[in-house]
Amino acid sequence: MYSYDDILSSLDDLPHLACILKEKSQMILPDSVFTHITKYFLNQPITIEGLAVQRNLYGRIRSSSLDQDEFNLLIQNIQHCLNSNSQDLIKPFLQYLHNMNRLLPNNFRDISYLCATLLLPYGNKNIIACILCAYLEMNARSDTRYDLIINNLYENDDEDEDNIWLDQLTKILIENDQQWLRKHYLERIYSKKLLQAIDTHDTENILNINVRAQEEQVQILIVDKINLTSISSFDDLHSKLSSYVIDTLPNQSITESSLYHLLSSSTTNYPYDLHVLFSCLLISILDPTNYSSSTLRLFRQLILLLNNYYIHQHDLFDDNRFRITIVFLVSKLLCEVHRRRSQSEHEWYRLHKDVPNDHPLPTFDFFADLLGLLATLCYNHLDCQQQVQQVSGTIEAILSMTQIDLNQPKSQACVIWLLKCLTEINEELRNYIKQIK
Repeated sequence: MYSYDDILSSLDDLPHLACILKEKSQMILPDSVFTHITKYFLNQPITIEGLAVQRNLYGRIRSSSLDQDEFNLLIQNIQHCLNSNSQDLIKPFLQYLHNMNRLLPNNFRDISYLCATLLLPYGNKNIIACILCAYLEMNARSDTRYDLIINNLYENDDEDEDNIWLDQLTKILIENDQQWLRKHYLERIYSKKLLQAIDTHDTENILNINVRAQEEQVQILIVDKINLTSISSFDDLHSKLSSYVIDTLPNQSITESSLYHLLSSSTTNYPYDLHVLFSCLLISILDPTNYSSSTLRLFRQLILLLNNYYIHQHDLFDDNRFRITIVFLVSKLLCEVHRRRSQSEHEWYRLHKDVPNDHPLPTFDFFADLLGLLATLCYNHLDCQQQVQQVSGTIEAILSMTQIDLNQPKSQACVIWLLKCLTEINEELRNYIKQIK
């Protein structure tokens, strides 16, 4: 059993003190202990061991507010760690900051978010994700830097990492996509006229509109050293950090790679603008000069999400207009990929009677994805079945996909299933297909 004196006497052995405080994390400490330890660290250099002690000290229930010395120590730690070249300090600093954040007045509760945003380029994804989850669950501010968060935390695949906080953050980000998907991706990549046509389901003009917005170069987040030497108060520190994050760091367009990794992290959460995003990607792929593997990879992930969306009947409360628009666009894309394969236009789309040299190609089983989605959309929906028939050449394109193609091994089975979904309650379409055969 440790007494308060035992804790204070361990200040000459910081690793041991950190272990004691962690072991006794449920122990309620008087303010005098916090004050004594704070005064000690105010006169010491900032070290990993010292931050570990402070992290474990504040990782417990405390009813009283921070005193001025504790605010001064917090300022000192932030000043040093944000401008330090030592990445080893960042992890314990962020953990300490997360624990301190609970004790701050409400108007300063975003301080950990601001610091975490500035430290995004230095790793520690799990801790930063934890801080961001706490922040986003309490805030819905329009100036939140979703662009920096998504581009830095999701640029690379972390399948091998056990990151429960990143999983939770993914769920929150997808649920909040109305705050960032259009602002930081759709409106930066695609023209306003195209987005308006998709929003209004203008299928007559949707394919005759300039797709791309004005090109913008994606800037890598580089955080210069912040001048925090002349800080007069914690309020002054908070204002400078807030201004730097919101106004100084350049706005970015979210990358396709980051968006792919974010959306592939969950198959049960659906962005509000899923249909708009899907439509934009499909229309860009319709461009016969667009052979971007990153665009195609993201689009195929959206096919999976949209398929799950309709299988689980998340469309029960909408007016079905998006379903019809998607059917129209998928039909157009099936006609286009059929044309590309017929003309052997590109290695990705030509008929492969032998296994491709670069197997698997980015389009491996792509036809099956499209056919499966169209089957889901058309099952028991007569209006969708009629839409497929109205798009000239779609039925012929579907039937052509029964050819043996080693780059599209599942397409034959998917054609059979799609034809069943198209004709089960549609005798007119069934007779039309018989005539073609």
